[in-house]
Amino acid sequence: MKIKSLRVLIIVTIFISIVSIGSGIFIYNDMMKREEVSLNVSRNRESLIKDENVLIKIKSNYSSVVRTTKDTKLYINDNGEYIDAGSINKDNILELETIDNISLDNKYFKLLDSDYYVSYKDVEPSDESINKRYLNYIEFSIEVTTKESAIYYDENFNELFTLKDPITTKVVVNLDDYYGISLLSRLVYVKKEDVSNTVEVDSSEDMAVSVPAILYHFIYLDGDSSCNDIICHSEEQIDSHFKFLSDNDVFTLNTSEVLSFIKGEINLPKKSILITIDDGARAENFIPFLEKYQLNATLFLVSSWYPVSKFQSPYLEIASHTHNMHTTGVCPTGQGGGINCLPSDEILNDLKLSRETLNNTKAFCFPFYEYSNYSINLVKEAGFEMAFIGGSTKIKKGINPYKIPRYPILSSFNVDYISNLVLG
Repeated sequence: MKIKSLRVLIIVTIFISIVSIGSGIFIYNDMMKREEVSLNVSRNRESLIKDENVLIKIKSNYSSVVRTTKDTKLYINDNGEYIDAGSINKDNILELETIDNISLDNKYFKLLDSDYYVSYKDVEPSDESINKRYLNYIEFSIEVTTKESAIYYDENFNELFTLKDPITTKVVVNLDDYYGISLLSRLVYVKKEDVSNTVEVDSSEDMAVSVPAILYHFIYLDGDSSCNDIICHSEEQIDSHFKFLSDNDVFTLNTSEVLSFIKGEINLPKKSILITIDDGARAENFIPFLEKYQLNATLFLVSSWYPVSKFQSPYLEIASHTHNMHTTGVCPTGQGGGINCLPSDEILNDLKLSRETLNNTKAFCFPFYEYSNYSINLVKEAGFEMAFIGGSTKIKKGINPYKIPRYPILSSFNVDYISNLVLG
């Protein structure tokens, strides 16, 4: 009996041990599963938080215009894989394609009008803008193909970016050593030595053979009858002239574009014009009309007469009309502007002071339209690259850039006169 009881006890003990071990294993496995579930929940929570932070960063870095925050890469999308396609320098302004609903799939922003992308990590929103005036130019009938890994430059020939693959496109600007092309939604320049092939192509667009420059003087506001001179303009006259130019989509030039046209570096549309204003008296009254119709003009300012700050507008370029040589009777001929007879050092000092006052402008206008070989040489020496006179002829390619003619506009000239200049 004792042996039987002992056996029963052993069996019971073994059973209890097995049950205990099984229970322990079950409890352990359950604990492990709970820990794993808890860990997965934690990981999922961390992943969600990380994704949320990334999405916040993507949204904060996206804008229609961005600036690169460092030297970085450009990419192309190859079936969902973003492949290194080039490099772009820090502080470059880029336009991006519109993204309606930003998500985690938008970690690469596509550049406007291109197949290239940039990482969201490498840009930040910018309120700067890209100069788009080149879109008004008529392309040359030249198509170029760039070499692999060609470098592209801005208008000051600073490096912008490098693309690994060749680009084939038409020429917008044709300089001695560079071609200007439209790329990444901006005008960029590539060295001609970095072009592997050029092809003559057909061009169906009409371009200007010549363009007029017109000259205004003083605009008098309604109710002010203190000027009865033929070079005094009423608000009504200016408004009608500018409205015509706006309604007919006339491209209003700046002086650098005129110089490029003269040199044959750009082609202009047939409906183009340069608007100029002389002296500075009451010139601020032109600004509301320029801004109303979004037209560009150039003020030739006698820089000692009025402060530059008086004429600030994105639509008004300011160039030189001397610093203080717009005075009659100094020289014996014509109206006697001093630029034709004063000592060269006196003239140079005046011209250089005017350039310094007016942000080193390269454009000059002779007082009273009077000039000579003597004054032209001094204007060149002072650093001006172009000069304007009077006259009644249009500007053509190849003319002397120091004798650029303008049509004086008189108070009696109506819209028909402007129309004949532009459309005739």
